[in-house]
Amino acid sequence: MPDILLCRLELLDETDITLDLSKKAFGHQLLEEAFRYVSVREKDYFGLRFENEKGLKEWLDALKPIKKQLRDAAHSFKFLVKFYPSKPSDLQDEATRYLFCLQLRKDLINGRLPCSVDTATLLASLAVQSEFGEYDPLEHDDGYLESFSMLDNEPPEFVERVAKLHATHGKMVPTEADYMFIEECSKLSFYGIHFYNTMLDKKESKGKLGVSHEGISVFEGDLPHLHLKIIHQWFKVTEVFFHRKKLGLTVAVDEKTCTGSSSETFHFRFERESLCKIVWKSIVEHHTFFRRHKPDELPKDSLFNRTMSHRYSGRTQKQVIDDAFLPDGTKKPEAEFARTSSLTRQHFRVAAPRYTSASSLHARAKLAKDVSPVPSPSKLRSPASMCSLGAGNGRALSNGSGSPAYTPSPSSDFEGRASLSAVVL
Repeated sequence: MPDILLCRLELLDETDITLDLSKKAFGHQLLEEAFRYVSVREKDYFGLRFENEKGLKEWLDALKPIKKQLRDAAHSFKFLVKFYPSKPSDLQDEATRYLFCLQLRKDLINGRLPCSVDTATLLASLAVQSEFGEYDPLEHDDGYLESFSMLDNEPPEFVERVAKLHATHGKMVPTEADYMFIEECSKLSFYGIHFYNTMLDKKESKGKLGVSHEGISVFEGDLPHLHLKIIHQWFKVTEVFFHRKKLGLTVAVDEKTCTGSSSETFHFRFERESLCKIVWKSIVEHHTFFRRHKPDELPKDSLFNRTMSHRYSGRTQKQVIDDAFLPDGTKKPEAEFARTSSLTRQHFRVAAPRYTSASSLHARAKLAKDVSPVPSPSKLRSPASMCSLGAGNGRALSNGSGSPAYTPSPSSDFEGRASLSAVVL
């Protein structure tokens, strides 16, 4: 089949699916079919990440042909969370929060989200509550958590502590457990941060640049022992540009106006020019998603279309939240989805495939025979009233308000040049 492009997707529950596309397909076609498969409405929080021919991980661009992005690389993608909101209440649908829990569990296991043992115990007990429901001593014997994993190196008696805390959660339904799980994770210092290795100064000391809903963070050291030097919050960042391996940030010094009239520029160096471009694109997309009312549009006849430029093509967080409600303020009905247990390898699966004859895509997946029904959600209780275990690691990178800002920056024009790529934020 010379005109067919086979794309393998690994979903958050470790399901593998294969989608057949035309070799001329664009990124948005694959993204839409992935979103349709997992039946998620708040799709803009997620993306497809792949490893390019240089071994670097980057996100699939919706506006470019797939073949031009992967080149000689294998057509394998991972469906992952791309934008982490500041708090779980920003996520309107139960299905979205469920997928976020799967992602955060991966972050905890692979060490991207380090935490104390007490916090890990609480998080593990909430994950168990979400999957097993109310603790039943007759059904949940001593070995019911033998295959459960939450940390890379679990301390002694960890599983026993998790089981004891699970028994205290009572009749908490899965949607409540998911909400609490995300809320506790959002308090951790490295929650939602995408890390990139960089050189921090002229002495070329190694560090990491972090991009998140809060802004751009600069760290010394390496995970899990990172030291925060500074965080440039989005409302202070006025311009980001790169030239070859060097990335530059222009930050407003006047905190009252943040107009850029008084500003300072910071420079970072990366091992490869391609990595520098990936970081630049991540900054542009995060700023647009969390800071803007709507994405910018490049004029079709713009001179910049013929040089280096990039723009975020999805909905902003404000648009995602607004689209979850009707004009009268009533929340739109949520799409049905099925919860499955990662412990028993029952994979997440929509009730029925919704591929029409008009589509050139066909999905093939490993399906679970039995899928447990979703318990009816109850009114969310205050998370503080549901647990008494220590809070664990406090939030170290907080902007004080706890919520992203949506006010557009004074300028939204993208500036591209043949040797220098920049965007005025």
